[in-house]
Amino acid sequence: MSAPGAAMPVTAERALHIVVRVGAERFAFPASHVEEAVDTPAVEWVPVAPAGMLGQVPHRGRMVGAWDAGWAFRLAAPAIAGVALVLRDGPRRVALIVDDVVEMESIDPADVRAVPGGGDLEGVLSGVCFSMRGGGRSLVNVVRVDALAALCSLVSSRGTVVEG
Repeated sequence: MSAPGAAMPVTAERALHIVVRVGAERFAFPASHVEEAVDTPAVEWVPVAPAGMLGQVPHRGRMVGAWDAGWAFRLAAPAIAGVALVLRDGPRRVALIVDDVVEMESIDPADVRAVPGGGDLEGVLSGVCFSMRGGGRSLVNVVRVDALAALCSLVSSRGTVVEG
């Protein structure tokens, strides 16, 4: 596990990532940690939900805590709930509500740079890189799913992060 904001090690191989959009920002999740992307998720209300938690979504016979990506990444506006990205970190499952899934992209760890100072207060990003897709150059935030799942686990005192 790398330190928050540290660049990914150059020795790692290129990895396929799922790139999502939240507002004007783009975030890349290692495909190996994405269990499923669910269009227009049916988020069910949870009483006394902690900050950032929108509720729960049904997924493969169980309920998984649904978290607002805007809250997780400290963005000004919440996600519009277009897609629930179900993430897997070992036995933990977390549904992150994002605006849209944009693309799949192979990211070379050598292209990932440290997060600018103050840009990742929660330690959920491993770095940033540029994507040349779509005819332009856009900044992509590379997400540490382990740190994101841990953040949701810490905030949730009701056990809504699914194990197994």
